Amino acid sequence: MPKKLSKLSTEFPLQEYDYIFCGVGASASLVLLQLHNHNLLVNKHILLIDPDNKRKKDKTFCFWAEEEEAISIDLRNIISHKWQNVWLAEGKIESLKPLEYNHIASIDLYNEVHNLIEQYGWEKITDSIDQIKTDKICPFIEINGIIFRAKYIFDSRPPDYRPSFIKDIHIFQSFVGWLIKTETPISNPDAFRFMDFQIDQQNSTQFIYVLPFSENTALVEVTRFGEHIIEEDTCKKILEEYIETIFGKYAILDVETGCIPMSNAAIDKSNLPGVISLGARNYQIKPSTGYAFKNMYYQSRKIVEAIKNNQALDFVNKSDLEIKKGRFAFYDNLLLDILKNNPKKGKPIFEALLAKTKIKLVLTFLDEKTNLKHDIFIFSQLPWAIFIKTILKRWFQKNWFRPLMLLLIAIILLLLGNHTMPQKYVSNGLILGGMISVGIPHGAVDHLLESGRWDRRVTPLFIVKYLFLAACVLLLWFANSSIALSFFLIYSSWHFGQADGKRWGFSRGLSMFWGSFILFFILGTHIQETNQILQIIDTYKLSIECPLWLLVPWFGVALFKKNVSFILTIIWLLLSAYLPLIISFSLYFIGQHSITGWYDIKKYLNMSNRLIWLHSLPFHSAAWIFLSLFLLNYTSTSAIQEYDLWAVFFIFISSISFPHVIYMNYVYPTKKKMK
Repeated sequence: MPKKLSKLSTEFPLQEYDYIFCGVGASASLVLLQLHNHNLLVNKHILLIDPDNKRKKDKTFCFWAEEEEAISIDLRNIISHKWQNVWLAEGKIESLKPLEYNHIASIDLYNEVHNLIEQYGWEKITDSIDQIKTDKICPFIEINGIIFRAKYIFDSRPPDYRPSFIKDIHIFQSFVGWLIKTETPISNPDAFRFMDFQIDQQNSTQFIYVLPFSENTALVEVTRFGEHIIEEDTCKKILEEYIETIFGKYAILDVETGCIPMSNAAIDKSNLPGVISLGARNYQIKPSTGYAFKNMYYQSRKIVEAIKNNQALDFVNKSDLEIKKGRFAFYDNLLLDILKNNPKKGKPIFEALLAKTKIKLVLTFLDEKTNLKHDIFIFSQLPWAIFIKTILKRWFQKNWFRPLMLLLIAIILLLLGNHTMPQKYVSNGLILGGMISVGIPHGAVDHLLESGRWDRRVTPLFIVKYLFLAACVLLLWFANSSIALSFFLIYSSWHFGQADGKRWGFSRGLSMFWGSFILFFILGTHIQETNQILQIIDTYKLSIECPLWLLVPWFGVALFKKNVSFILTIIWLLLSAYLPLIISFSLYFIGQHSITGWYDIKKYLNMSNRLIWLHSLPFHSAAWIFLSLFLLNYTSTSAIQEYDLWAVFFIFISSISFPHVIYMNYVYPTKKKMK
């Protein structure tokens, strides 16, 4: 019988096993069955740990394979049903041969493991594990002061995904299924329904899945691909209408619910020696479909083959970089992006796929066994516009794309000639457009950052606090411009370094150093223009010119990190030293800093670009109004020159940016805040 931790005797301070399984779901069960089939469990000490006793059916496992394929042969005793035909749209029946679609009830798989427990006398603890550790000896876990060691620990606990890039997608395949008994016989009980999209999509991608087990019983399941998990109440109405329309009167025999992650994000895990990740924790779920069972089976065969040959098992652990390579990962990423950001397009894509492509080819494609010629044919049958749009969007999101564009802009502006009318018109247009689209707006949603909620309303208290902080900086300029300037340079260095440092994985100290360097480089390579503006603000003068060779160490860091984005940034910064100061600073402030901050805010608030911009409008508009009043007040008292305008703009920006820097610490938290 499984043992509760509270009943474990402290008389055994050290427990040693050959294998410990943390989690005894499908992936672990398949490994155990493979080990048993190859006679590799004799005289092995095994410990199973799972918070559930696995005594009831909680899942349905399905896979397609040929009858003589290894998975079909090895699991034939627990395959409860199989279909050789599929029911498609408009009642069309299509053969799967030589493939078969197989069904396994989870309880049948679990019972196989229970039989092994009885046969070998293994220990099983019904509890959960928070952490797996390792030392110089081997991996181990500690529960209530008791240490359990093993040569290998197989870890199939539910994974924690950590989306770290704007292009990372994490959605869910959630479902509710009813096992029903019908009063009238089911037509075509030897054909399963793969995907029926003739239901309300509810701003997601939803379909019905039907597995008939006899002339009067079937599993009818509604499945959603989307950001939000489908609720049982929502499913009830959909299932009632669908079943009554298709099958007539019925009775519900059982209810099945579940949720599978569909993600291309990295999994938060430590690759410790001797700890082997299984199942979802080892990227066995296909991101675009949620299918995993077949992958888990073949992973179990790799493990057993290595054990038979006395090989180390660590090669089994996949890395997040590994699963993002190859053309099928590219296809998965495209579909995930569409399902998340254009969910209404999911239905026409899948309907076109099933209507124009033979189902056997579709399943071969999902198994990632098609060639490029097959792939081109399949995609040629689909609505191509949304795929082109998504490819372009994801291309724009590449880390190296933006610095490449900034490099091209710098080259174009240099070719137009410094201080020429064409350069002036083009640069002023870019600066004005950039400030309106992202420069000011990225700092105009600070009222949302404190709560991290996009639906938060602006409170009078927030406005008072924000204006008070901005006014303090403005008053400091009037009281002592030298102190105000120094203060501005310090918090700007911190703020610029935060955004770039997170993007490139810098430490906090290196981020601050980079932010300081950026300001010194831009100002110091334009020392004459910088001093013209400084003399309008104060008598302070920058006396040290920044040599271009100071970029060389940073270029070395970029090469060492193999960071293409960083390398391109260094190159366009070098070229910007030959452009006028205002253009050089604007390229960095708008093209680098503001857009980086915008993406980080977008991720923090989980908002679309459109929503962020709309939410920024009140403060965005107010900023331009205050700036206009600021300039009107200044121009009414003195003759205005171009550098006078930039000096006034500089003081204004420094005042309104101070509270923004403070609130951005919610997006870029310190370690103390993260605890």
